[in-house]
Order: sequence, then structure tokens, then C-alpha cells
Amino acid sequence: MIPRRTSVSPALSGRTDAGASPRTANARLLVTMATFSKKRRQSQVKSGSQSTKSLADMFLRGPTGVGEEGRFVEGSILRLTMKNFLTYDYSVLFPGPNLNMIVGANGTGKSSIVCAICLGLAGKTAILGRGDKVGLYVKRGCNKGFIEIVLYKTGGNVVINREIHVENNQSLWMLNDRHCNQKSVEEEVKALRIQVGNLCQFLPQEKVGEFAKMSKIELLEATEKSVGPPEMYEYHCELKNFRNRERELEVIEEPYLRVLYTTDERYTLKRSYYSNKISTSNSAVHASQYLIITVDAEEKRLLEQQMKGCESKLRDIDERIKALQAEAATLDRRDNELLAEKKHLCEVKGKKRQLEQKISTKQDSLRQMEQSVINLQTIEEETKAKIAVVNAEKVSIITVFLLRSKLTMEKVYLALDSVGLMGEKNKLENDCRHGASELKITEVSQKCSRLEQRKVQLTEQCKGLLKRAMSICKMRPDESLPEDLRNAFSKLPDTLDEIDAMLNEERSRAECFTGLNENVVDEYNKREQEIKHLEKELEDESSALNTYRQNISEAKERWLNPLKQLVEQINDKFSDFFRSMQCAGEVDLHSENEEEYDKYGIRIRVKFHSSTQLHELTAYHQSGGERSVSTMLYLMALQELNRCPFRVVDEINQGMDPVNERRVFDIVVRTACKETTSQYFFITPKLLQNLQYADEMTVLCVHNGSQMLPPNQWDEREFIKRCRQRKAVA
Repeated sequence: MIPRRTSVSPALSGRTDAGASPRTANARLLVTMATFSKKRRQSQVKSGSQSTKSLADMFLRGPTGVGEEGRFVEGSILRLTMKNFLTYDYSVLFPGPNLNMIVGANGTGKSSIVCAICLGLAGKTAILGRGDKVGLYVKRGCNKGFIEIVLYKTGGNVVINREIHVENNQSLWMLNDRHCNQKSVEEEVKALRIQVGNLCQFLPQEKVGEFAKMSKIELLEATEKSVGPPEMYEYHCELKNFRNRERELEVIEEPYLRVLYTTDERYTLKRSYYSNKISTSNSAVHASQYLIITVDAEEKRLLEQQMKGCESKLRDIDERIKALQAEAATLDRRDNELLAEKKHLCEVKGKKRQLEQKISTKQDSLRQMEQSVINLQTIEEETKAKIAVVNAEKVSIITVFLLRSKLTMEKVYLALDSVGLMGEKNKLENDCRHGASELKITEVSQKCSRLEQRKVQLTEQCKGLLKRAMSICKMRPDESLPEDLRNAFSKLPDTLDEIDAMLNEERSRAECFTGLNENVVDEYNKREQEIKHLEKELEDESSALNTYRQNISEAKERWLNPLKQLVEQINDKFSDFFRSMQCAGEVDLHSENEEEYDKYGIRIRVKFHSSTQLHELTAYHQSGGERSVSTMLYLMALQELNRCPFRVVDEINQGMDPVNERRVFDIVVRTACKETTSQYFFITPKLLQNLQYADEMTVLCVHNGSQMLPPNQWDEREFIKRCRQRKAVA
């Protein structure tokens, strides 16, 4: 099936044919585009507008002549104009809103379109992997080049112009016909969510191999920026900053490194960076040696020879390592094969074991059924014997019941007698208790009198001690007790023995301080103040730590749950694509530690052969074609999410076998031609025969030659008219 919508538009390139003269040897480019629907062409014919006569007017009208803009998403490319840029003298492209397939032989200038998109949107030259200076992208022999890109935007399209000057390697920018700087263009491009520096959105030919080399962390960040919500990457960065600050607050560092020097030795005290333990070391301080070191030339020569020998051995070892690595790879493949065979044998062995168990169960059931065939007469005789035994037991039970009834009556009579005796006992006990209470009251009265006298004595003694204490503290009788003394008194023990023990302990401690420096007390007070300051600082840091942990918890919830959902959506599409190719692939969120947010990454695992296991996509394990397939299908899984304005993939099908290339192409057409997806640029130098196409795709055929017409002379209707005239004459 071939796309029905076709129209033709030409452009000039800057290549020269060997057989053409210098004046007429400007190579030209033919760009065939399927951007206009039949409905639009019919409406143009009915209205009698000038655009029905020639497509040359389309290049002059600008973006208003580009199909139905309602199908474009914000930031899609409506028009691309190149002048004196790489291979082009002058060329204008009008891409479609869905899949744009750019086809042409090698060297015709397909990748030049990719370069124009990148540089026209303020991308860096490093993204393209060609030249590091923007002046190198100007056509050879010209002083300046020109790029114009029109981007779709609701309320008014965005027009970006870049004029590149070779002499000073500088650019002049215009945004919507107003001069501006590059930063203004970058901000406008960023607002439209265009990221030419993101390999998940913009994959030039020279960077195709870089995708598989991306680490899991880099792939996650690129995916977040490409298809995640705008705030997802911001939350991730915020979470990493919170975690770094949390680490800083969790670590208590030793602020000083104390080094004590003596005459003969140096004593060093350090705190371990890992275990936080203190270690000490003594090292001798060597005497100074100046101008006594000499160089032995012979010894130097021997050492150099030894060094060369060691280097030779190292090279041999490196070669052996490479050989061993190759052998290890072979052994790994063999190991995988043996594991697969072992797994198959284990499955067979398990089935055999299950069958043996079933046979054993059936045999046991058969034996039980054979043993269940018994003589009914024997059962009847045994039953009669049991009945006789039961009847005999009933007789003995009745006898025992009668005896128990008799004993129960006797117990009742005894209980009645005991009630009368208990009454007499209680009466006697009350009489005894009354006499004892009178004696106890007399003793308590005497004891209270003695305690009252003791209380008076202790009160007088306390008053004397209080006067003595006030005299020692130099306090007046009417003066109240200071707050510090009251607090100190409240902390003292309640008993005199405990106070004496405390005094003895403090005296012993004071005796140990004899002979110390007079500055010890000052140093102690200073340290005490430092401790209080550090405790306050620790309290503040702990509060800040708790705050950061709360922020981390909130940021993690905002970031991780949507991210998991996003990765699951990508995995569903990615797995479906691989399943349709009779292979296996999956995408998951990988993290060795859930609290290390800067270590999160996206892991891609693929399997192209049924005899192997899923392996992580790397630059070394899979072949070039397998890496290209995996990269393309991952980008198509992102395309389904439709979060970026457009994607560019340049010659990714290089190295694919025909079967996989056909399958991948079908997936690309089926996915990128949906109305819900964004714009897609697929550049390829070749196409297989009998591929499936769609009406929604736009085919751009790039031809290189000296006979191509300039855009303002291209008229599709005139071509058709001349063809009909030739057929009529023939």
C-alpha cells in the first residue's frame, strides 16, 4: 500500500557533477512530499486560487500553506528552509504532522536536514558529532549560511532564523522577525519542550551507537526529560539535593587533626573516616638531609632495564587477559547452552517424578482395597462380644452410682453441722479481737507522745542548722533562698546517709585534682560552654535533618509513584513490540538502594534467541543490528506517550537483517502514523521491497543531480500536462 497523498517540491543543493561546467554544475535536490490531502487540493481547485496552478507559490507563502495545522502538536516543525547550508544552495521542506520518511542515497544530503534542525533550534555542534565550529556547516565557498524553522504554536507560529558567518564563526539570530540572542531562542525552544540534546528525542547518525552506551542513570534522566511531566525531572533533582544535604547532616566530622611533636618522635591522633574510631601512631622524625643524595647511573640503567622487562611482561599479561576474556566469552556461551539443556532435563526429570508418584499412589490404593475385603461373620461375632462387655460395665457403673449418692447425703448432713460450729467460732474470735484493740490503743498513744517529743527536738535542731547555713552563706534572716541554691537543694538525696556518701565522693574527687594547672578550671568552663553550644547546634542540625527527611518523603512520593507508572507504560509498549517480533524485551526501574536517588536508572533487557536469557542492553553484549532494533523500539515506546513535539532518528536501520528491518519498519509506520502521536522524522538510505505504508505518512525523496529545478520553477501541474501531451503525440 503506497501513500495516497503526494505532491512535489524541489530544492537546490551544493554538490557538483564531474561532467558539468563550473557555471552550470550546481547539483540540485528533489524533495517529494506527501503532505497535502486530496480534500485540500480539491478545495483549492474549486476556489480557483493561485496555488492550484503551481506549487512554487507554496514556498513563498510560508507556513500557511502547510496542510491542516490542527493535526500538529505544539512545537512541531511546519517548515524548514536552508540556504548555502552544507550540500544545499536553497531548499524548503514542509514536513507532515506524523511520520516523515526521508529517503535518499548516501551523500545526497539527508543528514544535512538533521543538522539544520539541530542548529536552527540552538543546538550544540557536539550533538551532531561532526564539526566543533558552526562555520563548518556553511556550504563550501560561501561566506554565510541561513536556516529558518517555523514551529507550530497555538495563537501564532514561532519563526526562528539563524544566519551563520564563516569569518568569525558567529551567528545572528531572529525570533519572530526580531533580532535576539541565542539565549532567547533557547528559552523559546525549551518552553515548547524541544530537546535536541536528548538522545531519546534527537538521535543523529553519529550518535546512534551512543544510545546503547548510555548508563542506566543517563537513560532515566533522558527519558524523564523526553516523555515525563515537566515537573518529574525537577522533583528528581530536588530529591537528589535533599539527599545530599541529609548525608551532610548525618555526618559528624572531626574538626581538628591534633598532631603533637616531640624532639624525637611525632605523635598523631586521627579519627577513622569510615568507622569513626580513633587511632594513634608514632613515627620517628628523621634528621634533615640536604645535598647528600646522589644518583647511581649504573643502578638507574639496571632499573630502567627492569622497568622495560616489567612493561614487556605487562603486555604479555594483557594479551593473555584478552585471550582469557575471549575464552571466557566462549565458555559463557557454552555455559548458557548447558544451563538451557540442564533446565530442559530438570523439567523432564520433574515430569518423571510426578508420574512415579502417581503410580505409587495408585498401588497403595489398590492394596487398601484388597485388604478391605473382610469376613462379615467375624465382624458380627466381635460386635456381640463388645456388647456383652458393655453390659457388664453398665452393671458396675450403677453400683458405683448408688454408693456415690449415699456419700453425697452424708456430706450434706456434715455441712449443716459445720455451719453451727462456724457461728460459735466467729463469736469467740470477736470477743478476743475487742480485748486486743483496747491494749493496742494504749500502746499507740504512748508511741505518739514519744514521737511528738522527738519532733520538737528535731525542729529545734533544724532551726539551729538553718541559722548556721544562712551564716555560712552570708544571708540575712529575711532574705529568700536564691534560685540556683533552691535547684541544687532539690537535686540532693532525701536521706542523710545518701548526702554523706555524696560528700565523701566529692571530697575524694577533689583530692585527685591536687597538683593540676591553675588553668584547668578555666579550660573546664570553656569546654562546658563549647559543649552547650555544640548541643544547641546539634539540636538545630537534628531539627534540620528531620525537616529534610520530611521533604525527602514528600518529594519521593511526588516523583517515584508517577515514575513507576511511566516506566510500566514504556515496558508494556516495549514488550509488545518485541513480542510482535518473536523476541523478548523488558524495561524496568533499577536501583540497588532505594534511598540513593542519584543511583536510580532505567534498565533495558532484551533477548533475540529463544535459547538465551534476557541480557541488559550494552554496547558490547549485543550485535550492532540488535542494538539498533532495541534502540528503535525503545524510541517507539516513547513515541506512544506523545510528550515531545517531534523525534528525529537518522539511519538507525544500518546493520539490521532484512527480517528485523521489515518488522521494525512496520512498527514504526503503525505507531508513528496514529493521530495521537507527535511528529516523527525517520531518515534511511534504503528501503526493502513490498513494505507496508500508510496514508498519514509523508515521504521525502532526496535526489542529487545537476538537472534539478529550483523551487520557484517547480510546477506539478505543468509536469502532468507535458506528460499527457507526450503520450498524445506518441
